[in-house]
Amino acid sequence: MNRLMVVFLTVSLIVTHGVFFSCRPRSHLNVVLVSIDTLRLDHLGCYGYNRETSPTIDRLAREGVLFENAYSSTTWTLPAHLALLTSLPDVVHGVLNEAFLLDQRRITLAEIMKENAYRTYGIFTGPFLLPRWGFDQGFDDYVDATLYDKNLDGPEMLNASEKDRTTPEAMKKTESLLDQNGDKPFFLFLHLFDPHPDFIPPSPYDAMFDPDYSGEVDGIDIMNNPDVHKGMVLEDLDHLRALYDGEIRFVDEAGIAELINALTERGLIDKTLIVITSDHGEEFFEHGVFGHRQNLYDTTLRIPLILWCPKQIPAGLVIKNQVRIIDIMPTILDLLGLPQSPEGLGESLIPLMDQQDKETKERPVFAVLKDYKCYQEALRKSNYKFIRDYMGEVRLYFDLERDPAEVHPLTDTTQQEFKNATDDFFSIRLNLTSYRKTLPWSNIKAPELDPKLIERLKSLGYIKDK
Repeated sequence: MNRLMVVFLTVSLIVTHGVFFSCRPRSHLNVVLVSIDTLRLDHLGCYGYNRETSPTIDRLAREGVLFENAYSSTTWTLPAHLALLTSLPDVVHGVLNEAFLLDQRRITLAEIMKENAYRTYGIFTGPFLLPRWGFDQGFDDYVDATLYDKNLDGPEMLNASEKDRTTPEAMKKTESLLDQNGDKPFFLFLHLFDPHPDFIPPSPYDAMFDPDYSGEVDGIDIMNNPDVHKGMVLEDLDHLRALYDGEIRFVDEAGIAELINALTERGLIDKTLIVITSDHGEEFFEHGVFGHRQNLYDTTLRIPLILWCPKQIPAGLVIKNQVRIIDIMPTILDLLGLPQSPEGLGESLIPLMDQQDKETKERPVFAVLKDYKCYQEALRKSNYKFIRDYMGEVRLYFDLERDPAEVHPLTDTTQQEFKNATDDFFSIRLNLTSYRKTLPWSNIKAPELDPKLIERLKSLGYIKDK
């Protein structure tokens, strides 16, 4: 199958844009790509939240470009970040769960940046971004900012990582890398893990949003806490939300604000593109469950996306079009005037940012969640969501214009809209799996997982026995 045929078959999933934003791209603009793990966008002020959880992020949104409808490729950390860094949906890059790792033949954002004379740095703060899954590919320095005892593995490692507050450590590593970088253009991928459960923000963030709470529920070991359930007392559930919001405010101040300060102090702020996004959101029983990695509803699939760069991109622009996590990599490369990945399926967002280009075409989101606990695939378009649940043997259609909360599914397969969505789903799924077969693959060995780690994943509900 040649490239032109793939372009035709993937229903506009692969498009090469010749349109750049009105400012000429600068190939030596520094780039900081920040992924704030488990950041639910509707808990940010710039997305309409009523609590002051994100003053720094809100300022960047006002001074940059905010995308209202950005979506991940899944609802958990590992595959979503690989989609971010390869511009490939999960069904193409193939790392659907812990049993797989990235094929070294895949082309990453860090590799393209490095080939174009950038120093490439990665800083990670959570265990699912360890190098064992291929995340270090293309980075000159891939720095571990986790705080747990490195002699730990398995459940002890996961348990410790969930209780650490790693944002200050990540910022120390960031400043150290900036200092050693000198005047070279750089690409920094910065992963901040603190909004991920457990919810244990430090003082004063732990009581910032519900100082009068007198109950007994806390954010420690949430996934194993029997007091955290669908019918829990509303006051206790609100407290968990307040703790989560405290984590977001902590990261906003100790992470994003400190990043701005570090760049400013070194004279880098005016020549650095900052991209803020996430891998997934967090659910508070909107669909009957708590956490993430349990379904493909928008509560966990929808993510924030903000681009900020003085004098290089427009200020105060809000884009309502549906966009995808796989579009971030080609957008960065397009802004820099660098070559695109020859295999990536994302599309540059510059045509949406260029106010003279009124792009209206659809960017379909194809998401997958496949492990021992759940196997779902979803197609999301701007007006509907189609979910195929393989374990439940059910197909769901949501009219997003009438039911944006996805609570009233249409299951009557005789309805024309259901038939059309089914056809679209299988067509795009077939095109993606066919495209995957055209890529070169090497024999890759799955990373070895400690049996204790597997038991810990089971205890968290991430894995269940077949």
